Amino acid sequence: MHMSPHAAEQGYQGPLIITKGGTYSGNWESKDSDVPAIDIRTKEPVIIEYSNIRGAGHLIRSIGYSANITVRHSSGYGITPTPYSNYEKPRRFLNVDVFKNIVVENCYMENTAGIYLAQRYVGDGTPQNTIRIRYNRARNIDGRIYNGLAKVQFVQFNYRGEAPHIEIAWNEVINEPNNSAVEDNINIYNSRGTVASPIRIHNNYIQGAFPFPANAEKYTGGGIITDSPETDSTMATAYLKVYDNQLVGLGNYCLGIAGGNNIEMYRNRAIVAARFEDNTLYSCWTGGIWAKDYYKLNSTFKNKMHHNTLGIVGQTGTWRNEIMDSTFVAAETFDNTILPEEITPTLEKQEYELWLNKLAHNNIRLGPQPSKATANKVIDYK
Repeated sequence: MHMSPHAAEQGYQGPLIITKGGTYSGNWESKDSDVPAIDIRTKEPVIIEYSNIRGAGHLIRSIGYSANITVRHSSGYGITPTPYSNYEKPRRFLNVDVFKNIVVENCYMENTAGIYLAQRYVGDGTPQNTIRIRYNRARNIDGRIYNGLAKVQFVQFNYRGEAPHIEIAWNEVINEPNNSAVEDNINIYNSRGTVASPIRIHNNYIQGAFPFPANAEKYTGGGIITDSPETDSTMATAYLKVYDNQLVGLGNYCLGIAGGNNIEMYRNRAIVAARFEDNTLYSCWTGGIWAKDYYKLNSTFKNKMHHNTLGIVGQTGTWRNEIMDSTFVAAETFDNTILPEEITPTLEKQEYELWLNKLAHNNIRLGPQPSKATANKVIDYK
């Protein structure tokens, strides 16, 4: 399996177990899928910075400790998976169940299984107790495990409890066909923001979402989705704003509402030429945006999808996306723009140039920076 030569240049120590709060810097690895490279066993605040981490399983893990974790200016690499016991252990960059505060900023991820936040938010609702995933670069989100494939994402929320001040912003995620194995790039599953402070997913660049192998016909992944098989609407996915993202070259879908309420998706750009570099068409379905009460549990309502720009090549040309299952008012507002011109790989490449110009205009630097003096300042984008 491909591994960046930059990962091999570092001198690595064996797995690290953290039992006390503090700031940690170094290079750690685990060649055993059952053993995380860094295992955090404390509820005290832990900062991991200016570090390199690589693993055959979870890179950074915290299970059952009401975690307060900041990871910044660090790089994580997935290495060859090994046999595992009891349950799948994909190479998550960060895997946490119960948490108070999670910050992942200015990091680089390669061949990892992204960030997974599960079970429960137990913070106090202040800006110091939230989730911030910003200014990161990810290459090839990869769910391959020993003799198999797990469903993984760049970001997966699966926590219970409302949490304010959440932001997933200014991340660059690029997945290559046959070098990646990603399901949804961002999936919000039964997780909630608040009325006054919705989850904000904005100004991300997401390129590539493919089955493995890439020429397979069946694929259920894609771009950014909300999902919620929850009968109680007060527990379902809710209070999200998804805006100003660029979604390029994705299989299956770009933006989707499969469940949840009070969700607004707007000013996003979705450009899909649906061709590989050798000019062959994707074998899987390709689509732009959709809203559907997939589970028909009456917890999906008061959603809006508007002012998005779409250029999607499907099996029969550009597919003009429509609301699915409007009986359940999956999207009360659905008003978007279909690009009239032919959608080509050249247009996809132009989207990346737009992204680079956006970063430069906003003075955003992605990935690890060489010193604290050059680290990103916090900017509150509306």
